[in-house]
Amino acid sequence: MAYQAPHYPLSLTYVTYEESFQLPSSFSYVLEQQNSGTITDLQCDEDGKFLYFFMSLGVSFRGFRRCMPIILVDGIHLMGIFRGTMFVATAQGGNEQVYPIAFGYGDSENNLSREWFLDCLKGVHGHIDDLVFISDRHASIESWISKVFPHATHTICCWHFSENIKKRFHKKDVTIIMDKIVRVYTELKYNMEELLNLH
Repeated sequence: MAYQAPHYPLSLTYVTYEESFQLPSSFSYVLEQQNSGTITDLQCDEDGKFLYFFMSLGVSFRGFRRCMPIILVDGIHLMGIFRGTMFVATAQGGNEQVYPIAFGYGDSENNLSREWFLDCLKGVHGHIDDLVFISDRHASIESWISKVFPHATHTICCWHFSENIKKRFHKKDVTIIMDKIVRVYTELKYNMEELLNLH
């Protein structure tokens, strides 16, 4: 009873988790009707149960054509009762702010859901010259990017990389040193000895 108390008022205002999983089909239809160029994809399993959902708004698609061809991809673990993962693809807009390109939902952050999300992304944008992907160091992300976008370059997010090094060496100076390293373009301009001497 105590568990249900905070959830009851919310259920009067919003739909329940169970009801929300019945909405993507009608939500997709309205999105595509009201937002010119919007592309959605809804996948269900053989029993008709919700599995994956993809959304790229038309305005995002058109705006990305004026951004640098750099896409950041990541997965965010959802904390609702059904869990799952939200996939996000973003770029950097002309005013150097985060520019959303596409969103997806998968049952978990596994190889099948990642490949599905990247396939949907490619279906929207097709081949892009000089395309660059940025992600964390997860090995499967790199393998799926190279499979779905074979001509794209894959690089590692410097923030994730810096955090991994900080966990390994347990020193505050490492983030300052990493920040210096990632902001230079050639090895000649920065001496790696400062980083190597941390161990």
